[in-house]
Amino acid sequence: MKTRSIFTKLSIAVALVALASTVTIWEVRRVHAQPPPEPDRNFGMVGITRGETLRLNVVNLSPPDPNRQYPPDPCRVLLSFRNAAGQPFTNSDGQPIRRVVELQAGESAFLDLNADAFAPPSTNADVAPGPARLQLRPFVRVQQQPPPDPDKQSPPDPCRATMEVFDNTTGRTSIFASSFGASADPEW
Repeated sequence: MKTRSIFTKLSIAVALVALASTVTIWEVRRVHAQPPPEPDRNFGMVGITRGETLRLNVVNLSPPDPNRQYPPDPCRVLLSFRNAAGQPFTNSDGQPIRRVVELQAGESAFLDLNADAFAPPSTNADVAPGPARLQLRPFVRVQQQPPPDPDKQSPPDPCRATMEVFDNTTGRTSIFASSFGASADPEW
């Protein structure tokens, strides 16, 4: 009787371990089966002031390949800026400052934001005091192109983004940065 009780308890324990292992494997497969988000080029917040321009650059580094059976797809890219709340930065008409481009192999594009048009004057007695710096976050979203043949995997994304802040008078760059990581921002 005692042997039967031990055997029953051991059988239940083995069944529970097998069940837990199966659930764990299914969960790992479910997590890895989700499609990756479209690549975003993220930057931290940048402060600019009068006399400076914030420039967002993007380039398609894909080299031309004469042996390729089909031409490479262009990179469709959204260039824009976000405010501290993560919302698209808008002009005086309330329209987001943005640019959408399709870059063929070797092509590049940029989007400038001149602080003279947006940053308040830093020292003027007639204007209410406010921040002398305009705080923005450059934002770049690259739309993935599906491969022409669904059975083949698409090549790695060839588009790269950078950002710089330069002096409007001298043209001298004071800040330069490359993008990092990816986020799951839904706006296109």
